[in-house]
Formats: sequence, C-alpha cells, structure tokens
Amino acid sequence: MLQFFFRLVGYALLLGIASRIAQTLWTANGLDQLASIQALHDGGLVTLAIAPFVLALAGFGALRDVCVFVGCALAGAAITAPFVIARVAGV
Repeated sequence: MLQFFFRLVGYALLLGIASRIAQTLWTANGLDQLASIQALHDGGLVTLAIAPFVLALAGFGALRDVCVFVGCALAGAAITAPFVIARVAGV
C-alpha cells in the first residue's frame, strides 16, 4: 500500500508540473483567447488530473515500465501541445 502512495505522489508531481508548464505556455501563446480550441485544452487537463491515479493503480509488476513510459509520454505531450496547437491554429 505504501508503494501505491509513492507511485501516486510521483506521477502526480510529474504530471502536475507538466500541467502547470502547459498552462503557462497556453496562456503565453495567446491560445486562451481562442474558444474553438478550448475543448482540447480542457480535455488535456482532465486527462492529466486523472492519469496519476490510473498509472499508480496499474504501475506494479510487469506493467511498471509501461506506466513509467506512459507517464513520461503524457508529460512530454502536455508540454509540447501548446506549440503544436498554436502552429495548427495559426497563432
């Protein structure tokens, strides 16, 4: 049970920091002014809020490496998403 809490806190820190960086980049690029892509941002933040619990539940045994990879991939995607969406939106 203690390992679950360590995993949960670790994933929450990783994805929470990535979420704050993404929010800062989202605002810095002026994407918060575009209502047409706001749903993408909201969906991403909900995913980053739920993911630590799911990854901590599944992150033991043979799935540990997979969950670490998915957590790092989510963090990387969250940080780069504002740049991609800004490019696509033409901002």
